This record gives sequence, structure tokens and C-alpha cells, in this order.
Amino acid sequence: ASFKETYMAAFYDYFNEQKYADAVKNFLDLISSSGRRDHKSIEQPIMLKEGFMIKRAQGRKRFGMKNFKKRWFRLTNHECTYQKSKAGDHPLCSIPIENILAVEKVEEESFKMKNMFQVIQPVRTLYIQANNCVEAKEWIDILTKVSQCNQKRLTVFHPSAYLNGHWLCCKATSETANGCSPCTGGLPANIQIVIDGDRETERIYSLFNTYMSKLEKMQEACGSRSVYDGPEQEEYSSFVIDDPRETYKTLCSIIEGVKTLEEEHAQYRRDKFKKTKYGSQEHPIGDKSFQTYIRQQSEVSTHSI
Repeated sequence: ASFKETYMAAFYDYFNEQKYADAVKNFLDLISSSGRRDHKSIEQPIMLKEGFMIKRAQGRKRFGMKNFKKRWFRLTNHECTYQKSKAGDHPLCSIPIENILAVEKVEEESFKMKNMFQVIQPVRTLYIQANNCVEAKEWIDILTKVSQCNQKRLTVFHPSAYLNGHWLCCKATSETANGCSPCTGGLPANIQIVIDGDRETERIYSLFNTYMSKLEKMQEACGSRSVYDGPEQEEYSSFVIDDPRETYKTLCSIIEGVKTLEEEHAQYRRDKFKKTKYGSQEHPIGDKSFQTYIRQQSEVSTHSI
């Protein structure tokens, strides 16, 4: 009766057994583990993803044709394998997770095929075509996740293939030439972070300026402990300071830097107030924000006097 769709009750009972719950917990624990975790610390391989995809021959044979063939791929926390059929027992190829240097998309112009990605290894690169863009993204994301902590991961790669004696992307003639584009760094493309250095620096300054009273109190606590080295006073008991002298020096530098910046900001505001003309194109008559700014500056000037 608790189900919105009653026909889902049997489905829920089927997956409500403890073995399925344990398998899901192990899977979630694996894909969310930190870089210190060794995937092979779990003796029994965990199946992460499987399905049919089309792969390009890796050119192991000197005169072999590098054609495309449909293969059944399996990915565990130990390795990525492919074989001719789903029921096959012996994989044609096995790629240990620690040998995956990067997993990136392949430009469509390389093979005139969509939804392709590459699994870069130390010796060769495996080119794979997924059935659709959603499946390609899923494979790229999970392969990147399980291999992102490998020590030898690449920082650059070739977004195109090496064909006819050169890389199509950068025209380099050596097959072992370094990549020409930065790797995604283990993060999905939709959450790549672009940091604005100026904005973040201003944010740090604002935080220091907002909590200046706490910084000064901590500075006083460090000075007291460094000089007297006695029992902690009650008002300073909330601070945990391992090295009071070095912390005191650091706080002095921070406080001095914040005060210097505040003086620069005040001078800039004064200069701007002198040069700004009410009624100009930048601040037309009726601009309420400018009127508020003028009033604030007048109050500051009166207070200073």
C-alpha cells in the first residue's frame, strides 16, 4: 500500500535482499573513495559497468588491419576487459586500472564517427565508440573515476588520432609526441572550475577584514603565551595554538597587510569621490545609488573633520 505504483512492489522485494544491499554499499564506497584507497584491496572484483561497444584494433600486429569490431566490455575495480560475446569466458584484452593514463573524448573528424573516446595506456591508445552520447559520457566518467588517482596520469593528450604519419590535432609527426590539449583532470567537463584570482583575493581580504577582532584576540593570546608561558587564561582557552611565537608573527603580517589594503581602498574612494561628477554619463541625474554614495562620503568626511 505504500507504493505509488503497486506493480513495483515485487521489484522492490527482489532487490531488498541483504546481498544486493551489500553490493550497492561496496559499489558506492568504491567510487567515492579517496586517492589513498587501493582498488585491489578488495579481493573480489566489483562489476562497475558492462556492455557492447565498438573498438578500433590497437595495431598489435605489424601488418594487421586497424579495423573496427563490436566487443563486449566489462569494467571492474581491477581491470577493463573486452571479449567477442557477452557469454565469453576468456577476454581478448585486459587493461589493468593502474595502466590507464587518461580517458578523454575523441574528435569526430578523426574517424568520422560520433560518441568516441580513448583509453590512453603507456604503450598504445584504445579508441572506443559508444552506442550514444549518454553511454559515452557514463563510460568516460566511471573510467576516469577509478583511474584518477593513478600516479602516472597524463596532464596533456591528443584530442585527435594519429593517422597517415601525423597527429590530426597538432600535426606532430612523432607518434610519441606529447599531447597538445590539457586533460580534464579527473573532473567531469560540466564542473570544470575556472578561478578568478582577483575575485578570490578580494574575498580573502574581506574575510580577514570582517573577522579582524578575532585575529587581534588570537594575536593577543599568542603574545601572552609566548611571554608568560604559563597556564592558559580562560578567555583564550578556545584557541589551540601549537607554536605561539610563529603564529604571532604570521598574525602580525596578516593584520598589517589587511590594514594596508584598507588604507589603499579608503584613498581610492576619496579620489573617486573628488573626480566623480553628478549628472555625467556614468552617473546621470536621478541615480539613487550615486546619491547614496555621495551621502556616505559626506558623512565620512564630516566624521574625519
